[in-house]
Amino acid sequence: MSVNRRDLLGITVAAVTVGVAPNKVLAQAEAPPPKWDREADVIVIGAGATGLPAAIVAREAGSSVIIVEAEKDIGGHAILSAGNVPLGGGTSAQKKHGVEDSPDLLFRDLTDWSVVEPNGFPDYRYNDREIIRAFADNSATTFEWLVAHGVIFIDKAPDDFGGYSVGNSVPREMHSAAMDWPIVLTGKPADPGVRTTLSSGVGLMRPLEVAAKKAGVQILLEHKMNAI
Repeated sequence: MSVNRRDLLGITVAAVTVGVAPNKVLAQAEAPPPKWDREADVIVIGAGATGLPAAIVAREAGSSVIIVEAEKDIGGHAILSAGNVPLGGGTSAQKKHGVEDSPDLLFRDLTDWSVVEPNGFPDYRYNDREIIRAFADNSATTFEWLVAHGVIFIDKAPDDFGGYSVGNSVPREMHSAAMDWPIVLTGKPADPGVRTTLSSGVGLMRPLEVAAKKAGVQILLEHKMNAI
């Protein structure tokens, strides 16, 4: 037997009214059905560096998607950042510049800190190994996914600039270029001479916003998720 959402609500109402006075049961039975203003297969809370990619992936997999964002604009903290993106494991950028890397090496760097910080007191020594394994295995494909969805990275070798306790035995930090996107703090694009060389969070988040809208993701700004 299949049960849809409205049937489930009806079952729930019936369950909670057992043992209630008859007049209250009658009042609940006569109450109008709930009104749905929007419906979607997937609801994503927050249009930041995690929410936008999640929404795009879900939409491209065939689900209808709504993003609920409390602020007036997308981007979260990431759009205010310097656009430093630490992804390795053998990205196309690393290969282009002769950097030898692999998922196993990335995993080792972020779990066995004796490789890069032999004093034994790095803050990342508490990393969850299962999460880091997933990050290492998917790091390179994530970089290529960002490129495929419009993010332009500064055309230079990966480095370790902009990171703190990055734990890298090889350079992995890439930098999203500001391009023609207005910088958040000024509301204006960067000077033409540095748009392809200035690292900025707008270069990461604005292309993802474009990709999300192109895919058909609904983005509700100034909306809050109060309950699930």
